[in-house]
Amino acid sequence: MNPFQPLYDACNQGDSATKYANLPEFPTHIDVELTSACNFRCVFCPTGLHGLNRAAVNMTSETYANIIAQCSPRGTPLRFIGWGEPLLHPKVVAFVQIATTEEIDTHINTNGSKLNARMAAGLVRAGLKSLKFSFQGVDRDSFAEARQIDFFEGMIEAIKTLRAARGDRDDPYIAASTSITGESPEMVEVFRRRLEPLVDQLSVGRTIFDFLDSRAVRAATPKQREALEKLKAADSAPKVHPAPCPEVYDKLSIHADGSVRICCNDFSGVTNLGNVNEHRIDDIWRHGVIEQYRKRLAAKKYEGPLCSVCYDYQGLSQGAKQ
Repeated sequence: MNPFQPLYDACNQGDSATKYANLPEFPTHIDVELTSACNFRCVFCPTGLHGLNRAAVNMTSETYANIIAQCSPRGTPLRFIGWGEPLLHPKVVAFVQIATTEEIDTHINTNGSKLNARMAAGLVRAGLKSLKFSFQGVDRDSFAEARQIDFFEGMIEAIKTLRAARGDRDDPYIAASTSITGESPEMVEVFRRRLEPLVDQLSVGRTIFDFLDSRAVRAATPKQREALEKLKAADSAPKVHPAPCPEVYDKLSIHADGSVRICCNDFSGVTNLGNVNEHRIDDIWRHGVIEQYRKRLAAKKYEGPLCSVCYDYQGLSQGAKQ
């Protein structure tokens, strides 16, 4: 079973008003952006479109140490997720090891491009608990169209590499996810048949484009813009706001420079709750700005630049092997 599943289940239980009334004293888990740099140029991502509106930086050891020091007493799990590729960080294996030593579980989302045999073995030895391979589309062509790189088969090989490094161990739990636009059920089924024997969990959701602001789209190359418009035209998924919100009542998102945002959708820093190098996480957790968002969402008011364009992308289906 996915070691993070109880956290995910708790995030999605109840309604926002009930969650607000029972807010924990500290985030149940924290998303940590190890780097804001990425080596892919995905057409659905502000990083890929050069529209992130902040510098590409790696998290320093000092910033990471501040996070660990505050999460260690509670054993708060960390997910290395953000708007960059975590495996580009030169100390990613060491950071996982540090967390493991402090009895903190870690998870990584990756595009798989940097996961060679040496890194896979290092992550396994360091005690990584969970890793998700993030696909796009369901085959070589749909992947390349969305990600602007021919790496579908490379992803398959990266999964096999991690499986080999894990051997007969339980960890890390290996998941894969993809999001689609106009792919047919038959195409999705072929993808499932290929991936499910290789991973512990596979999820298929919808690609969401609405969070991309005009600045990000303007920064796209003509080729990226053409692919983006084609994918958006093929998307017919219903748009439903997540209920409850799985962000503001359960976790925080820390950018690579240590600044804290209310949710993973705030890629360019619309909100600023402080910096872990200057403020305590338990104080940030009760910051007035995130409290305003909590109150609005508890009242089912999806307004503002973040919530108004936030939709449930995992509204399709998923399968898991226990």
